[in-house]
Amino acid sequence: MPTPAAPTKTKEAEIAPPPEVRMRQAWERYGGMVYFFFGVLALGILAKGGWRYLNEQKELGIQKEYQECVTPDSYLAFAAKHPGHPLAGVAEETVADNAFVGARYMDALKAYSSAVTDLPDGPVRARAKLGQAMSLQLTGRTGEAEADLRQIVDDAGQMKALRCEAGYHLAELEAAAGRGAEVQALAQELIKIDPANGFAERTFMMRPPGSQAAPSGTVTVPSVALPAH
Repeated sequence: MPTPAAPTKTKEAEIAPPPEVRMRQAWERYGGMVYFFFGVLALGILAKGGWRYLNEQKELGIQKEYQECVTPDSYLAFAAKHPGHPLAGVAEETVADNAFVGARYMDALKAYSSAVTDLPDGPVRARAKLGQAMSLQLTGRTGEAEADLRQIVDDAGQMKALRCEAGYHLAELEAAAGRGAEVQALAQELIKIDPANGFAERTFMMRPPGSQAAPSGTVTVPSVALPAH
């Protein structure tokens, strides 16, 4: 009986190329796709970097424009050209301060209100809010002024100096309305916020209506400084 022949390798197995040949063939077949992928990736990186560069240059240009402002009209023109930009809010607040000092309280109110809209949350926006409240008071809108001042006093995230200044002006309104108990309550509140603050001390020394000492009634622009040019 003849011995069965040993199984032979298939033709495909016999001619299968070695690994390095298969790798070269795969690269020849798919290499173009790899180049395309990396090309798209590189373009994305360049586009992102270019967009960042353009934004940085635009921001530098806006800052330069702001630094060149010297008159109320130039500040207003800058704010109109860049609505919503934080520096537009600072420009509007500068115009508002100038109007307030000049006793143009309606103009001050308009500019302070615009600044509150354009500025991000923080001390500068809170200062504009204080100016808005004081302008509301001086244009006869006392109820709105009280609400704005109370909001600043109650905001624990704001600077203590600003909260105490707002509290002092609120106490003046309370005293003018004959609400002595509210004045004393505010004084206690401000002393707790910052006992060394001058506005807290002045509020604490404020006498109820009818006594000899009364609120000073001095009209001044908010004391917290704006950012320098």
